[in-house]
Amino acid sequence: MKDEEAKIVLFCINCNKESPHTVNYIGSYLRSVSCNNCSRTIEIDRRHLRTVFAEDFINRILTKPHRMTEDMKKAVATLMPFFPKRLIREPIKVLKEIYEVLKKDNGKGSPKK
Repeated sequence: MKDEEAKIVLFCINCNKESPHTVNYIGSYLRSVSCNNCSRTIEIDRRHLRTVFAEDFINRILTKPHRMTEDMKKAVATLMPFFPKRLIREPIKVLKEIYEVLKKDNGKGSPKK
């Protein structure tokens, strides 16, 4: 997450009029708002920011496997027409051969004494 700064016009309760303000963000979270006329600054409590970041971080960690799986499904679906047909047929062919070999071995059974 990177810090961002935005310039906007807001109503300042200290100046009692609309004036330009500088708004600072940490990632997508508001950090502070400063009036450019009177220099009054309102900041968000850092402890609260840490709590919000921790919750966001934990949520991102827990949902990462699901998000990666969805991205992979989209990528495979998009690229499927461009895969060589042999890429799909060969593993199936090998599995069938393995199945046939195992079937023959199990079909013979053990010799009787």
